[in-house]
Amino acid sequence: MTAHSDNSGLRANTNLVKLYLLLIPGSLIISAAMGYDSSLMNGIQGVDRWIKYFGNPQGALLGIMNAILPLGAVFGTVPAAWIADHYGRRWTMLAGDIFMVVFSVIQTFSINVPMYMVSRFFIGFGVTIASSSAPMLAAELAHPSSRTTLTSMYNTLWYLGSIIAAWTTYGSIRIQSDWAWRLPTLLQIVPALVNMTSLYFLPESPRWLVGQDRQEEAREILITYHANGDRESQFAAAEFEEICEAIRLEKTVVSNASWKALITGRPNQHRTFLVFCCATFSQWSGAGLVSYYLAPVLRLIGIESEERITLINGILQIWNMLVAMTGANLVNRVGRRPIFLTATASMLCGMIAWTASGSVFAATRSEASGAGALTCIIFFISAYNICWNPLAVAYPVEIMPFSIRAKGVALLMGSIKGASFFNQFVNPIGLKSLTWKYYIVYCVWLSVALTVVYFMFPETKNHSLEEIADVFEKRHATSDESKVATLGQAEHVEVGEMKEATSNDVAQK
Repeated sequence: MTAHSDNSGLRANTNLVKLYLLLIPGSLIISAAMGYDSSLMNGIQGVDRWIKYFGNPQGALLGIMNAILPLGAVFGTVPAAWIADHYGRRWTMLAGDIFMVVFSVIQTFSINVPMYMVSRFFIGFGVTIASSSAPMLAAELAHPSSRTTLTSMYNTLWYLGSIIAAWTTYGSIRIQSDWAWRLPTLLQIVPALVNMTSLYFLPESPRWLVGQDRQEEAREILITYHANGDRESQFAAAEFEEICEAIRLEKTVVSNASWKALITGRPNQHRTFLVFCCATFSQWSGAGLVSYYLAPVLRLIGIESEERITLINGILQIWNMLVAMTGANLVNRVGRRPIFLTATASMLCGMIAWTASGSVFAATRSEASGAGALTCIIFFISAYNICWNPLAVAYPVEIMPFSIRAKGVALLMGSIKGASFFNQFVNPIGLKSLTWKYYIVYCVWLSVALTVVYFMFPETKNHSLEEIADVFEKRHATSDESKVATLGQAEHVEVGEMKEATSNDVAQK
């Protein structure tokens, strides 16, 4: 039995519970910042005062006002990885938080469209810097037994932000001034402020500390949180040894890893390909229609009123979070591949039904077909949230080895935002020009996604972060790099045997 499967002593580990309670505001809350913006933009598109203030933006202008934030996020990719590698995960998040707070305030008091768009650009820049390190810190601090559930929960908190924004917008439409949209816009600073104040109490990643030759600090963190302060714990000692050996091996293979390392050797090429897949499949699946353009989508099926649109948005966000949290808790029990395959196939079926019901409504304008289309929308987004919400970030984080994890996650966040920029810019144009026919594009794309998932996504269930590397090395065992990397496999096995030999001691503790 290795560390990733040993949870016998977790319930008595009060220090680990404290750590997880700190990780919620100190790391996972960053995801709520993007969720807040999504639901905010969804909601205020249904607020008459926002529409009038900015001259009733539609089509390309509405698209760029939404998409400018993920564009800024793309530009944050490189500095995010550099800061995370050189200064640690905590300082990186703090830097991103500062950008988000300052420019959210500027966005709130924007007097014209250019000012509004510039502020959103730099909010996106800050989001990538912060969010590139948040899931890494959670994964690298978590106990092996609960790592996947914790990192999967990261993206589910996206909906915590979206719920707050949706209901704030629903309530603020009654304000008889521009604060009907300025108030929910100002509250966008809340996730960043919560994160900033919580970082002080959160430890740094032990893996990053080992990579900086600060082994004693890393050892103390593992003893404190994974062994509940027991300095004699052989489990913590074995875990520390595995981390040190894995990082030592990676440094011999990739010295001073550059961005080129992401495409050096077939295992890393495969990992990087999966990073792009997770980014594009999660953003180009059609979920962006519900996340950022629910108001125009609802208008296509006959739902027009300001209050009804914002109410549906608020209720839907609560449902989305419940489904996403269910998915996060299923990941360790069911495995990655079954969830990826089942959910993506369900999304394809849901999108086909959505397209068909949308075409019927366009032809008949019947209330029944409109209700049917809304049902299909809810089914589709539920299938998305059971899989792509928790796994779009958690899966890439765990498949990247330590030496390129910061760059890989930064690439993931940049790719997500790049795909989101294109998606958000094109969606309003497609909806305006093609109406329900635009959904056919997503039917085709989901077919491609399902095929790629089936052939290219390996299972990583029941593996530690260090052991997951072996999954890819074995799959591409013919490459020179994998031959070098597998030299460390025997060392990992020895560490695993050491953990197994001490499992009874851990269980007693």
